[in-house]
Amino acid sequence: MPLYPSVDLHMHTTYSDGLDTPTALVAKASELGVWNLAITDHDTVDGLPEGIEAGQRYGVQVMSGIELTVQFEDYRDIHILGYDFDPADAAFAACIQRMQEARLERGLEILRRVNRMLGEVGKAPIDEQRVLARAQGAVARPHLAQELVEQGCVETFQEAFQDYLVPCDVPKATLSPQDAFRMVAEAGGICSLAHPGTLSSDPVEIERLLTTFGRMGLAGVEAYHHCHQPSFIDFLCQCARQLNLIVTGGSDYHGRPQGAVLGFLDVNKPVPESVWTELMAARTP
Repeated sequence: MPLYPSVDLHMHTTYSDGLDTPTALVAKASELGVWNLAITDHDTVDGLPEGIEAGQRYGVQVMSGIELTVQFEDYRDIHILGYDFDPADAAFAACIQRMQEARLERGLEILRRVNRMLGEVGKAPIDEQRVLARAQGAVARPHLAQELVEQGCVETFQEAFQDYLVPCDVPKATLSPQDAFRMVAEAGGICSLAHPGTLSSDPVEIERLLTTFGRMGLAGVEAYHHCHQPSFIDFLCQCARQLNLIVTGGSDYHGRPQGAVLGFLDVNKPVPESVWTELMAARTP
């Protein structure tokens, strides 16, 4: 495996909870030599037009992507990555619009709760219009964290979450796995289970989920992710082969100074080129 990145199938922009605009993200990818990528903002495709246009200018192939939140059994926050779909598909666009409206209301309710907490300790409230301008659409908790840091209420993102955003959290409005798989498939795309290691460390449970979701229409599993140890990556790749799933991977880059590095899983461990090859092969008729 080369020690430089060329592909990344999991990254976020200011249109969800990332800190880089789509243009800035693609420019950084170009500088690093990441020529194939997917922008996978949470529950929105609003940043795709800008990202694709930037890709044309910088010579980077930008694939349509999204990270959907679904609920299944006792799991309230499962993430599903959708790839290579038509974002203009009418049914897909209508569903995403509904999710965006719910996501915006969730973000604003968290903001209202945070402002109540700030008022109780004699601190100035966060300005809603500043947050909306920063978010470019759906307000996410990192946008609020950034405001809290810049306003001097806390020193770090970690403090912002610990002191304000976790206590003020609001449950997400989500889809079922079946609905997510169906809406992406009907728009011409395929789905991969994102970072399954965040769901469970039990191999038996992960295999059960992959088997169940595979029967529902899941096409892949994100084996390569910075939260996965090498042994777990090997296990997920083995599961994928046994269940006839493709293997995907990405940095889960958000642009945070101490977060994931674009194009990399870890130091000197770039996202393997094979994830792009497998995804392209899966989309070939």
